[in-house]
Amino acid sequence: MKLGQQFLSGEQIRARAKELAAEIDKAYAGSAQPLVCVCVLRGAAIFYCDVIKHLKSEIRCEFVSVRSYDGMKACEPVLIQDTAIQKGAHVLVIEDIVDTGATAALMKKRFLAQGAASVKMCSMLGRKDGVADWIAYVIDTDKFFVGYGLDYNQKMRNIDGIYELIP
Repeated sequence: MKLGQQFLSGEQIRARAKELAAEIDKAYAGSAQPLVCVCVLRGAAIFYCDVIKHLKSEIRCEFVSVRSYDGMKACEPVLIQDTAIQKGAHVLVIEDIVDTGATAALMKKRFLAQGAASVKMCSMLGRKDGVADWIAYVIDTDKFFVGYGLDYNQKMRNIDGIYELIP
């Protein structure tokens, strides 16, 4: 495996995360309770931090762990570590990439069943528009990417930017 062409720089992602935080703040303006920001570990951790540090809204941080890839192939998501959501909470799930939408659907179903008032999704990348409420970048390719939290078998998450992975 080797790195191919850079798709996005870390600087581009950080700037877009700041813009998304402003949009999210606007959407939750006037809420009487903290926004529950849920990070989908491990891939979203870097992007999650970039988004939440710019939120002006009062927030509560939560984390879940979901396995949804086997090597370079998407698989049925499996919840590894869960979190409890308070009844009536507004939940913002922050993902690294929305590929098939299966993990997003799992999270929405799970948190609504726990009594969340609303569940919205924010993703660094999305394979198509409309699969999350906020998507930093829509990618219309089936290429496999690493860096900025995205991994191949738990490697290359720490690369500052997103690169195509060449098998």
